[in-house]
Amino acid sequence: MKQFLLLSFLLTASLTQAQIVERPADPRLNIDSAVVMMDQEKYTEADVYFMRALDAIEVLPADFCFHFGKNSLFLKKYTQSIDWLNKYLELKGSTGQFSKETILLLDKAEKGFRDNRGVISSADVNKKFFYQNTIKCSDDKPISCPVCKGDDLIITIDPLGEKLYKVCPFSTNGVLTCTEFNLLIQGKLKPKKK
Repeated sequence: MKQFLLLSFLLTASLTQAQIVERPADPRLNIDSAVVMMDQEKYTEADVYFMRALDAIEVLPADFCFHFGKNSLFLKKYTQSIDWLNKYLELKGSTGQFSKETILLLDKAEKGFRDNRGVISSADVNKKFFYQNTIKCSDDKPISCPVCKGDDLIITIDPLGEKLYKVCPFSTNGVLTCTEFNLLIQGKLKPKKK
């Protein structure tokens, strides 16, 4: 009888063990962990979790785009931030849960991008290459401004769909001199006071 009970116990234990199937961890937990890290201002750690989520999930939720773009802004990865925040707006439009905050963050990311265009970092760009980023021309031949496309006006659309008009801060009547153009493409041209 003892052998029967022992055998029954071992058989039951082995069947129970066989029924326990380890499920792989839900990759969406990486997003949750990243958001928690970001809320704790641990942006680098959050970035690791975001990257794991990018690798593991085929179709990312729109909220991921918002959170990843926001964390990228805190890490001063402005181009990445702009891309992901714009993706969120493409998916959710102005009615998404984070749409208003996304627009504010997008504005900060764009400002950060503009402010850092002329900053040289050894990790980003070789100095020799940076100074080669010019064109040969003469100041007596005007060049159409690439910022305003020669119109002397920059037209943007606000969150409500209204057009906003702003005079180009770099050009004079939509044109630049050769020196101004070379400074602009190097990120060194200061806006003119108009």
